[in-house]
Amino acid sequence: MSKQAPVLNKERRFPTNMKCAHELLLMAKNGTKGNSKGDRYAMPAYNVTTYQGIDAAIEAAETLGGSCLLAFSNSALKHFGKGDAIRGLEFVHEYVKLAARYSSVPIATHLDHGDYIGADGRKVVQKAVETLTSVMADNSTDHAAKKPTELAQNIEATREVVDMAHPLGISVEGELGVLAGVEDEDTQSEFSTYTDPEELKTFLKDTGVLMLAPTIGTMHGPNKGKPGDVVKLNIELANECLAIADAMNPDILFVAHGASTLYPNVVDFACENLSGLGKLEEEINTWKNFVGTDWDQITGLIKNGFVKINTDTENRQTYLAALIGALNNSASKIDIRHYEKVTYKALVQSYIQKYIMAGNVGVWHGPKIDVKNFKFDLNA
Repeated sequence: MSKQAPVLNKERRFPTNMKCAHELLLMAKNGTKGNSKGDRYAMPAYNVTTYQGIDAAIEAAETLGGSCLLAFSNSALKHFGKGDAIRGLEFVHEYVKLAARYSSVPIATHLDHGDYIGADGRKVVQKAVETLTSVMADNSTDHAAKKPTELAQNIEATREVVDMAHPLGISVEGELGVLAGVEDEDTQSEFSTYTDPEELKTFLKDTGVLMLAPTIGTMHGPNKGKPGDVVKLNIELANECLAIADAMNPDILFVAHGASTLYPNVVDFACENLSGLGKLEEEINTWKNFVGTDWDQITGLIKNGFVKINTDTENRQTYLAALIGALNNSASKIDIRHYEKVTYKALVQSYIQKYIMAGNVGVWHGPKIDVKNFKFDLNA
């Protein structure tokens, strides 16, 4: 390992309307929209698992003139690739590259939770460097031993990815600390550990990553805490870590994992239509017990420098709620396109809502809708 990590190659040119994620995220940190600078905003990183989800996220970005960041987990790539994540990367790369040609806004693509320690994970990360515009090197967890990876091992594995990716213009996100919860079958942990500020200094210096996911109290999955509770993030720790990173390099960007919020209107819609379908109380209670991350706290993080906000659960919930509603209202329809149109429209609304919440509006052109009067309504 060389003493100095390679700098990110900012001269790399990607296919039409595709950008390195770091470039778009740095604009958000600097508050850049068009030729002006204002308040910081954030880019929601949408974990997409279907082509419909890709299309919906891009349409939402185009509707608002915001930057688009599509994230793909290992399990999502397996789904795209019919069980083969490498093939899935090839499929989504070609699909997004074609979609970007017709897009009015730039699009970045990102590998979420890439594991460079295991042999299979290494192959996926290596292929992602060839096909996407950004990768996450999440080497924070020893899944076999169910404990955090030793700092030296995390640094070594993450630095290997930086050495491979930065010269090619591919940004790298690292993780320090372990986030508990279940995102999907390939991203889960039974425990959580906070990021250690002293370890953070060493990690940033030795890896050279320009994107960092600290652990500050969020969780993966639909339940961030107990029903009725407000999930408390460790804002003091977050700000301490931000100050350390900014002092080292202001181009280092922070990422909020486990930041999915809860849309009460989606829960109400789902419960109402589940009742119409005659479902038992257990299913309805499951919906009512979902707990998201408090958005007011996320807003505070954005103002202080968290500019990549991972979002997945609320979009899955929106899709499922819309499908439940469609079945309740027209379960005898046998035209698949009817259900796809309903769920697609719902996903676009969900993505638009999160863009507005994150301030990612009017970055590349003016919004095509009246943002102030936008209403997220699954009944519409």
